[in-house]
Amino acid sequence: MKRIAVDIGGTFTDIVYVDEDDADIVVEKVRSTPRDIGQAVLDAVEKIGVDLSSVTLFIHGTTAGINTIVERKGAKVGLITTAGFTDVLEMARGNRKELYDYMWKKPQPLVPRHLRLGISERVDFLGGVIASPDEKEVAEVIRMLRENGVEAVAVCLLHSCANPENEQRVGRIIEEQWPEATLALSHQVAREMREYERTSTTVVNAYIEKAVVDYLSRLRGNLEEAGFIGRLLVLGPGGVLGTDAVKERAIHTLASGPIGGAAGAAYLASLCGIENAVTMDVGGTSFDVSIIRDGVNQEKYQTEILGYPVLMAGMDIRPIGAGGGSIARVDAAGLLTVGPESAGASPGPMAYGLGGTEPTVTDAALVNGLIDPGYFLGGEIRLDAGLAEMGVWCIAEKLGLGLHEAADGILAVARNGMTTATMEILVGQGFDPRDFALISYGGAGGIFAAGLAGDMSISRVVIPASPGVFSARGILTMNLVHTYTRSCGRALSALDIRELEGVYGEMKESALRTLAAEGMSERDVEIVRSLDIAYEGQRYTVETPVPCGKTTGAERIRTEIGDAFHRLYETRYGHRMAAPTVVNSIRLKATGKLKDIPVRETSLGSDITRSAVKKPRKVYLDGGFRDTGIFERGELRCGNAIDGPAIVEEPFHTTVVMPGQRLEVDKLGNLVIHTGGA
Repeated sequence: MKRIAVDIGGTFTDIVYVDEDDADIVVEKVRSTPRDIGQAVLDAVEKIGVDLSSVTLFIHGTTAGINTIVERKGAKVGLITTAGFTDVLEMARGNRKELYDYMWKKPQPLVPRHLRLGISERVDFLGGVIASPDEKEVAEVIRMLRENGVEAVAVCLLHSCANPENEQRVGRIIEEQWPEATLALSHQVAREMREYERTSTTVVNAYIEKAVVDYLSRLRGNLEEAGFIGRLLVLGPGGVLGTDAVKERAIHTLASGPIGGAAGAAYLASLCGIENAVTMDVGGTSFDVSIIRDGVNQEKYQTEILGYPVLMAGMDIRPIGAGGGSIARVDAAGLLTVGPESAGASPGPMAYGLGGTEPTVTDAALVNGLIDPGYFLGGEIRLDAGLAEMGVWCIAEKLGLGLHEAADGILAVARNGMTTATMEILVGQGFDPRDFALISYGGAGGIFAAGLAGDMSISRVVIPASPGVFSARGILTMNLVHTYTRSCGRALSALDIRELEGVYGEMKESALRTLAAEGMSERDVEIVRSLDIAYEGQRYTVETPVPCGKTTGAERIRTEIGDAFHRLYETRYGHRMAAPTVVNSIRLKATGKLKDIPVRETSLGSDITRSAVKKPRKVYLDGGFRDTGIFERGELRCGNAIDGPAIVEEPFHTTVVMPGQRLEVDKLGNLVIHTGGA
């Protein structure tokens, strides 16, 4: 079996090819093409020179959906909702995202006021139908939307998460009278409580659906022209999914490359016997953090895309605007800032020589000797150190610092932002960083990982093989995943266990049908069941596991579920309450297991070979220049050990070992840095 994964990033597009017959793995990078993201995919395929007719599986992480929102190039959307609730989208939530920014404004709704229309229908919060929609009224609303040039219709009726009967009827009328319109029904996109979030999710789905489906259709056509006849899968928020599933829930494509990296890190952790790990993915544009707890990626069920809340089950990944391309500036108060703006792929850092006019993190690393200008992307791109120095000098003059002090300041500010974000995520969930290993990847991850781990007293850092394309490689470790949700809104003490089993049975049947259409047999499907539970009156829930198939002893089952919730709540918040508990949502996660990618162990060699040692150079670290050993990663062997300060180079990545730290190579070829932390 031969597989390809392609991950589009803000600066580079990564491709990984795996031939399971001979355990051969090929990795490459090409520059992303923001104006036509699909071109970078084709460029990457051409670069590796693989015969696509022999490829069985092609998995793609696309930015088509997110780009559509960023560029405001989505469909013209009309919203049909319950009369009296047309302003839910505009009212949103009362919380301020930027607490001390008095100029902060909510993002403008994707549907303007005149295209949000209400109809006379009603379902109560338990799902009882009070009033059914009138077909003539729905037809009149359709006419008004058509006359206004609407291309996509989002339907989100009040309490349709409890009973979608009215919403389904409206959907059928639209399909009959306006079949060419793109249609998004909230009970299909996000069948959950929270009216604003559900409406926002449905609207976002309608806004991007045509762009995403058209993009994937063009991509499939281009791949087929090149000889590809295998399965095309798309990266989703918790796994991969077939292109047919995207037509119903295009929002799932908003998950991007960091998802693949987090999944790959969990797979790597299992191979290395690591139960708890925090991951850091530093690319050209962003720094992304996730947590692996007891060998499993932590998940969440709501995210935010450019200010718009989206109900979407998937891995909990927190981004900040700090990457190799992050721009360094001195603000009006005379303070040095790094990011969130990025130079991206074009023009990129000043050192690229493509017209960049502001210094970036990459420029600072080059100025201080952390990066070899002649070995960037394995020598494919030669960086211009003179241009990088010119940019950093502008910062230095404004701050009254020397060139290398300013560059060190840029790197320190970037690292401090990464450390703060990571600490907030760990400590905010009740975790002690000292109990975790750090798994670092991404093109710029190795520059910061060892220092960041030292800042947090994390004792072990793992840099996997091919870290510069690890997110693309991680995509190949992912399985087909589909999640299903039903709203509940009942006290746990009143939960009918037989009724609950019936709901789980319906969701399981839907999951098996979907996975069967994607080529999975039932024996390869794993089902995980859970409930979202909260104390009465609280908004935030805790996902709590539900035992499978038990229908007898209802009171005992409710007690087991309640006890599990109390334990999980106490772990997260440090206490438990003597208060009634409420079940908000019923969840089922179905995983179709794909074959694991082959793992190749590196050869043993305690002594470092002469071919692994490169010419040493002076590197500015910890406030001064230090004589630093430089090593070629491809020539290192299992058992090799290097004391810091040192730098390990490879075509798409540079790993910095700080003074006082020690690096060892394990049997899988990972670079393991021991920081001396707690």
